[in-house]
Amino acid sequence: MSEFRKEPDELNPADEKLDADKPAEELTPAARFDDSATESNADYDENEATEQEKEAKPAAAPVAKAPWPWIAIAVIAVIALIVVLVRDTGGAGGEAVGELNGKKITKAELMDELIKQSGEATIGSQLDQVMMYEVIDAEYEKTGKKVNDADVDAYIKNIREQNGITSDEQFESVLASSGMTVESFRENVLPQLKLRLIFENKQAPTEDELKAYYEENKDSFGTPEQVRASHILLSTKEEAEAVLKQLKEGADFATLAKEKSIDTVSAENGGDLDYFGKGQMNEEFETAAFALKVGELSDVVESPNGYHIIKVADHKDAVTPAYEEVKAEVKNQYLDSKINDGFSDWYEGAKKSNGYKNFLTDEDAAAASPEASEEPSASASASPEASASASASASE
Repeated sequence: MSEFRKEPDELNPADEKLDADKPAEELTPAARFDDSATESNADYDENEATEQEKEAKPAAAPVAKAPWPWIAIAVIAVIALIVVLVRDTGGAGGEAVGELNGKKITKAELMDELIKQSGEATIGSQLDQVMMYEVIDAEYEKTGKKVNDADVDAYIKNIREQNGITSDEQFESVLASSGMTVESFRENVLPQLKLRLIFENKQAPTEDELKAYYEENKDSFGTPEQVRASHILLSTKEEAEAVLKQLKEGADFATLAKEKSIDTVSAENGGDLDYFGKGQMNEEFETAAFALKVGELSDVVESPNGYHIIKVADHKDAVTPAYEEVKAEVKNQYLDSKINDGFSDWYEGAKKSNGYKNFLTDEDAAAASPEASEEPSASASASPEASASASASASE
């Protein structure tokens, strides 16, 4: 990607983190697993931001219009182990996972050690995170509908469009920077798509409601004004003026871009940057590009990256499609907004209806203790074996 083009914010703009500043209990699954950006920016200084904007550094991409299911890779190995452990039923906790000096190390022993080392509160919280997906799956099955490959393809296509990702190579590179592959990312978007089906059943939006949502958010469904431009980037003004002189004398723009431009990415394509909208390029470059007529050549344009000569190949006016043309997208965005607003309340109800209890947390552990009930069954439920079994049944 060209240096002066603003980078996608790791495919997860901070403004689109499904309300990442909410308490954990109010977050959707997409947000729960990654609030690192919010924390790391807590001490961000506005003056520092102003200075940074003047430098030749990538900036955040335009905010995406669809929620981003960025489930962090850091739902770590411990959670992966818990998934296995909580699904143990039928006494399988005695199954060996290792051996030392001829003595077997069982799954139950591993679970005990994890709790001892990390504490019940930590493991209990991780168990909640794992089981949240089990609850979503249980409710998803009740819809009688299925998320298919076409649904996933459409969701990812929309994400790429909203974040200005134009090639498979760029998409794979951004995913790799977060430790993901296309395959693992496809798996990670499934909970959001399943939630859409769940909330579609729950909300049953009418045509009038969807049309009203479209009218309120019409701009988000359109295509913004765009230009397709090429450029030649030089290090000094003198070099840029010399190249501009050659162009005015009839030299071929694409040939000079390949020979002279220090933006090696676009130089390979004769300086072509493809289509871009406002907010995607440095301010100086953007202002000059959008002021040019099709086929017109700019004067030397100075930006934090150097000195540009810009040529516009095409211009597209902003377009707002009719409701019928984007009806499916309107419905998806409407449901996503309902998920953002109502996930916490829905999830609390879904946990109860599926009988989910976490015996590693204070509230559920107290309810399961012998003192909390005079019935013998309460004491039995408080045992580690019963806890694993209860968690497993919630996952089935």
